[in-house]
Amino acid sequence: MSCLFLTCCVLLVLLFEVQSITTVIGVVGQTVTLSCKYDAKSHLTTSICWGRGEVPWSKCSYTVLATDDEGNLIYTESERYQLRGKLEDGDVSLSIKNVQQDDSGIYGCRVELPGWFNDLKINIHLIIIKGPESPNLITTPVVPTPAAFDENLSIREDYDEPVVNSVNSKENALFWPQNIARIAVVTIMTVTTPVLIYGLYSKARHNFSADRKYLLSYSRTEGWSA
Repeated sequence: MSCLFLTCCVLLVLLFEVQSITTVIGVVGQTVTLSCKYDAKSHLTTSICWGRGEVPWSKCSYTVLATDDEGNLIYTESERYQLRGKLEDGDVSLSIKNVQQDDSGIYGCRVELPGWFNDLKINIHLIIIKGPESPNLITTPVVPTPAAFDENLSIREDYDEPVVNSVNSKENALFWPQNIARIAVVTIMTVTTPVLIYGLYSKARHNFSADRKYLLSYSRTEGWSA
């Protein structure tokens, strides 16, 4: 009779046992932490396991990580699964590095505690989403036009935008020393060239007239002598 009563109690406990599911949302490429904690002061360090899927009646389904009674890691499916919390304080939360969308699903944490049906069982629904896409930033360097600016620019680089200290524009180009010299040379050439040409022309004409007179006088003299 007592055995039958005990069996009925066990079946009722298993039948009406309700496990709440917490939802955690992560972003692709980041690290997510699935929380699982127990009272380590009352139960000291004990064995735990994490698995894919809801926690079954015993152990974990599709185990991804497990420890022994002293908190030593005895199994891990991948280096991405880690226990980063303080085990001595009862923090056996599971951290998953570089999560991908394939990591989405139900994860179960079982903490084995002394006594019948005392195990702590936590189920967490992990949802992995894609993060916002970063806008494509295109930077175009600013190159000053040689016709508008001098070749030598004094630029001070700061944490803010570059500041141009001195820029010589077209309006000031007229007063540059080299341009003043050029203007003076052009002016002198403009004035002296016609005078020089006229002087050469006058001298050539004078020489031509003198030679002509000499030839005429010579021809006449020779003619008379004959």
